[in-house]
Amino acid sequence: MEELLKKYDSLVLEYNKTIVDSFSIEDFREYNEILFSAHNCAVEGNTFTVDETRELREQGINLKLQNRSLYEAYEILDHFKAYEFLFNDLEQPLTEELIKQTQKILTENTIRFSKGYEPGEYTDTQMAAGDTVFGDYKVNISRMPSLINSTQNAIEKAELHPLDISTRFHQFFIYLHPFPDGNGRTGRLISNFILAKFNQPHVIIGTVEKAAYIEALKQSARHQDTDILTVFFAETAINRMQKEMDQKKNLTQNFNMSFKPKKKE
Repeated sequence: MEELLKKYDSLVLEYNKTIVDSFSIEDFREYNEILFSAHNCAVEGNTFTVDETRELREQGINLKLQNRSLYEAYEILDHFKAYEFLFNDLEQPLTEELIKQTQKILTENTIRFSKGYEPGEYTDTQMAAGDTVFGDYKVNISRMPSLINSTQNAIEKAELHPLDISTRFHQFFIYLHPFPDGNGRTGRLISNFILAKFNQPHVIIGTVEKAAYIEALKQSARHQDTDILTVFFAETAINRMQKEMDQKKNLTQNFNMSFKPKKKE
């Protein structure tokens, strides 16, 4: 674990110099918002591509939908609003109200239709997802203040690595599963909000990583070892940073402009 986090920290420095510092603050924020919103919703089944998500951000509800539902469009649009609510003010402390407000914005135009709940409300029934039945929902909800206070204290003390704080919150929040819908998306939003407080890059989990992500969550809970999820977060972030730096290098060094006719074989 220690060696992996050292590799992560080293790559973050290189990534900031190579990628982050080459953007304007506004453009990099927009890039992250679109990329993260597309993948954070896709991992829960939304079919909008990254390019379609970008078009939706630019055109809003005026976008002409092709083979996409209005429900999916509102899911993405609400995700934009929740993202901006959090990331426009990184100084705001982690509170129960902040998490409930994030989930409220995130599900504003979907949860009444899909679940019959008001957005921003905790569940009033037992929760399950896939093959996992979560603990008693009343007990889980009663544990939320403790989780939030412990996480905020860890943020203020900064004794743990930022990835550790982020993944510990994520692990515990997902297994408390306090909302009737949007727990995964809310959890990943808050986890990245925590990382952003420490100027760390987003951990973006897409459909390609979904199976490994779910397995890491299960193994972390089964063995009561959040290091398992921390390793997954670190490796996912490393892969993303390395991919983006390789793309920039390749398109810079190997860009070929030619107007000469191709030779006939």
